[in-house]
Amino acid sequence: MASLSRSSFYNYNVQSDVELKVSAPGKIILHGEHSVVYGKLALAASLGLRTKLHLYEIDLPNKLVLNCLPLDFEYVFDLQELIEELLDKPIAITSHPSSFNWESPKLVNHQSLVEIVENVAVEALMNINPAPNRAVVQTVMGVLYLFAGILSSTSVSLCPMRIIIDSDISMGAGTGSSASFSVAFAALFISYLKRKTIGSKNVSKDGFKPFYWPQADVDVLTHYTSGELDRISDWAFQCEMLFHGTPSGLDNTVCTFGNLVQYRKNHSTTHLTLNTPLTLLLVNSKEPRETKKMVAAVAKLKEDFPHLVEHILEALEDLTVNASGVIQKIDTAAVAGDGAGLSNGFNKWKTLIEINHSLLCSLGVSHPKLDKINRILDKFGLSGKLTGAGGGGYVISVIPPSYDPKEVIRVLKKNGFEVTVTKLGGPGVRVD
Repeated sequence: MASLSRSSFYNYNVQSDVELKVSAPGKIILHGEHSVVYGKLALAASLGLRTKLHLYEIDLPNKLVLNCLPLDFEYVFDLQELIEELLDKPIAITSHPSSFNWESPKLVNHQSLVEIVENVAVEALMNINPAPNRAVVQTVMGVLYLFAGILSSTSVSLCPMRIIIDSDISMGAGTGSSASFSVAFAALFISYLKRKTIGSKNVSKDGFKPFYWPQADVDVLTHYTSGELDRISDWAFQCEMLFHGTPSGLDNTVCTFGNLVQYRKNHSTTHLTLNTPLTLLLVNSKEPRETKKMVAAVAKLKEDFPHLVEHILEALEDLTVNASGVIQKIDTAAVAGDGAGLSNGFNKWKTLIEINHSLLCSLGVSHPKLDKINRILDKFGLSGKLTGAGGGGYVISVIPPSYDPKEVIRVLKKNGFEVTVTKLGGPGVRVD
């Protein structure tokens, strides 16, 4: 069903005017990691780093070509076989087909669909030598999961196509690479569906819940409507379950809607707006994260010292609430051109960042490399904290508007760390 080539990708001629480009941001947790597991507030933000997808129809008969630049692979699928295996067969859902259409991702029987997609992926990749690594297999499964889930109930007529994946986001480093990927592909397939069926009286196949594009949405191909963003986030959450089992829903929400998000488990999310994106240093410790180990270690600590750890978690909750207010005041000062207010806000946030890292250290989730990064930042008048599960991964440091980070970046790199300068709180998924 598929062939694989590496390093040298082929060029394919564009066959029609159907060409789509979409992108979705990565994310970081600013405050509230670990405490969010226990029902406390978390504050997350989108990054200027993005997953970028480019789809266009090609002149290669009966093929779906998938290029992944970050993982350096190209797959050429037999499109008709994909249609027969993933679109023509009954989709795995928990309801009668008459209650399901592409807008109903929560009705998908997730485990059954995963098994179907896994069988197709394994068959496609089984004769490839050397065998693809786990990241490649998961990438293919994620694409096929959303391809099947979104398109199987529709009457869309597929043409041969090429999809190119590119990304600024490091995989497995706590910056939302899988959520950004899931959001971008959900958006891409929804855009493709809309482009191909915009004039249809009923997009759904016979037997499925009818669907047509509302008249108000017919001419909206350059951005996503509010309802489409909700569906993109919902489909991305389904795909995140494929990658992570039991995701919180925070990552796909941030990568869909962008900017800042306040999140508490089992509560509705609150969206905050940064009118002036902030500059952020992402410092990679190059120490692999150990998410499960870190989460288990905090759980064990809480079991051994329940009252003590609860006080730490409450302190993290209070800190996150305070930080949310300080960040909003910084944004207000930036918009108003209030230099004194801006300086005061950054000083308060700097203190909160230092306290946050110390509290996380008290939970045992830091690492000597993360602490070394913070000592270097401190020498240059900056503060940093780990982001995500800890035990490795990234330290984040917010840069005041008038600060030149060139020298601290040079020293961090001299000490063996990777540094990325990006923006905090930018747009969510979009048509590019």
